[in-house]
Amino acid sequence: MIEIIPIGGYSEIGRNCTLVKWKDESVMVDLGLHMENYIRLTEDEDVPFEIPQSTLIREGAVPDLTAVSDELKTIKAVCISHAHLDHVGAVPFFANKIKAPIHGTRFTIEVLRKLLDDKKKRISSELIAHPENSKFKVSDNLEVEFIHITHSTPHTVLVVVHTPDGCIVYANDFKLDNAPLLGPKPNYDAMKKLVNVKALIIDSLYAMDPRKTPSESIAREMLRDVLLGTSSDNKNIIVTTFSSHIARIKTIMEISNTLKRKPVLVGRSLAKYVDAAKAAGIADFEKDAIMVKYGSKLEDYFKKNKSTTDKIFIVTGHQGEPKAVLSRLAKGKFFPFNDEDLVVFSCKVIPNEENFANRSNLESELKNKRLRIFTDIHVSGHACREDHREFIRLISPENIIPTHGDLAMLNAQKELAVEIGYKEDKVHILKNFSKIWV
Repeated sequence: MIEIIPIGGYSEIGRNCTLVKWKDESVMVDLGLHMENYIRLTEDEDVPFEIPQSTLIREGAVPDLTAVSDELKTIKAVCISHAHLDHVGAVPFFANKIKAPIHGTRFTIEVLRKLLDDKKKRISSELIAHPENSKFKVSDNLEVEFIHITHSTPHTVLVVVHTPDGCIVYANDFKLDNAPLLGPKPNYDAMKKLVNVKALIIDSLYAMDPRKTPSESIAREMLRDVLLGTSSDNKNIIVTTFSSHIARIKTIMEISNTLKRKPVLVGRSLAKYVDAAKAAGIADFEKDAIMVKYGSKLEDYFKKNKSTTDKIFIVTGHQGEPKAVLSRLAKGKFFPFNDEDLVVFSCKVIPNEENFANRSNLESELKNKRLRIFTDIHVSGHACREDHREFIRLISPENIIPTHGDLAMLNAQKELAVEIGYKEDKVHILKNFSKIWV
């Protein structure tokens, strides 16, 4: 039998981490941050290595590996599904404790390198980049398969752990985008070939949303409609989005070219993901854009560059984070705002009280400057309920384990599975450390 040990991300959103164990060998899948708790501690999105590990664990910012300390010696590989910090951001804190190679796709590994380099952190674990749609042995008995899936950051994969008793499919996070703007559509053929799937661990964030998630190509048209269909002559344009959303940044860059404006990318996290995209051979934005990598250089840039209405500023701070670039522009005196300048939020507020409060405060400050504000110019990177229906039928697992959601979201996933035809005892609502065997 295969043992599944949920460490983080079960009945909660964030700090994703799961151990898949067969006999005395295991694979850890993902090792991420709980972003709300983490940002509350740091008021920043960069990894602060000076914060003690014990503090991060106590405050729920990282998975509690002390609770599975006896299992760490069984780990043959750490496999990261994609480059979002709630899946990869805790690796630097624990890699030297786990002492196993870290596997990911090229973009994911490059992002991890940037996180490590930024704070001059060295780890003993080997970082190994694999192509999408590849298989590799991690021990004599365990093999891992990376199957390409679409999401809101490049090189996202389903992580499939193959054992002599069957396989576990880890699908956290994903969407089924058949018209993506970067890379191919999901590898449905590889999914159909999977056999003896003992369990599917599945993203449940939008299991209550009775839709199919729109393609990223729809977000491109939404941005084009706002930026090309709105009068902006002699106006400043500021767009904020997720730093990891390379496809979205690419769209904004293309619209900048259409408007004959120079794109300016501002913010530390943007710089990390843009640098990683270049190193991974995905996109080279720096050849066509101005980069202002550090917030400390923000005021200096505007002192030296008075011309702003011939540019599009792509900045961090879409959740209203007080120390991020957009909040600093709104509060500062150094950006030459004019009446009816355009501020575009190409994102959705991540639902928690702190984010709602921060965004409300930021939007009030922007409105006081008499700016035009466009919100929710965005499509999600997460599958909705009708995508889940298609996906579950495609994978045909024996058991379903909802993850990446609060209890209501997980139960919505269970309701769908039962609706499809699964018996209730084959759908497992887990909490962290409530291990099961399949």
